[in-house]
Amino acid sequence: MAEPGVFDSEGWCALTFAEHRALLAEALRAELDDYEAVTDVVIEAGTLGREYDLTAMIETDVGRLRTPLWAHARAAVFCDPSVHPANRRQLAPDHAVREAADRLRRRLSVAFALESRGLTLTMAPEDGVERVWTAERSLFRNRTAVTREDRVLIAGEVDVRDLLAHFYVGPSLRVAAEDGTAFLLPEASEVEGPLVSLCHGCGRWSEGAHSQCPHCAAVTEVVIAARPPRR
Repeated sequence: MAEPGVFDSEGWCALTFAEHRALLAEALRAELDDYEAVTDVVIEAGTLGREYDLTAMIETDVGRLRTPLWAHARAAVFCDPSVHPANRRQLAPDHAVREAADRLRRRLSVAFALESRGLTLTMAPEDGVERVWTAERSLFRNRTAVTREDRVLIAGEVDVRDLLAHFYVGPSLRVAAEDGTAFLLPEASEVEGPLVSLCHGCGRWSEGAHSQCPHCAAVTEVVIAARPPRR
């Protein structure tokens, strides 16, 4: 992490946007220093007018990983002298760096194994949880299947419906039992969505990060697509 005081509101707010990005990149690089696979760290700016909707991009030996880093609204509050210092400290960028580093660590060394049934991938989306993906191609049965299993290591007294809602991915469902008892399984919300490119020239969008619109060649804005929760 950078030297003490760099992420204090007074010192931070006196710096330029370019200096902010450089400091955040340095701090994130220090957090991930133990990973030899990380070759570069870049802090990508948000769209015009919301530059502090920052995204952390790390270059690895096999490709790039991205995760949201900070929000423009948080950056504005952090440099607002009318807000109490204790509340501003909770939004400090060093907290955002540590959270982003934790998300990236969980994605940097995801274990996989080749087994007789196919390829099995195991990751930890959060503490106490294992997510297992299995991709199977059976020539004998002429069947292809990809399955996902979430294993909660310490479930405690958590209600099974709450557990299901926590890990469910999909649209809202009305789930009913044989006796007619029903409950709502709410739509899943994506914390980290795919990157999409928005074109203000022709009004179209395309999947992935493109500097130019594939339809009209105009300059695009690259954003993270997130589906808002519907509760």
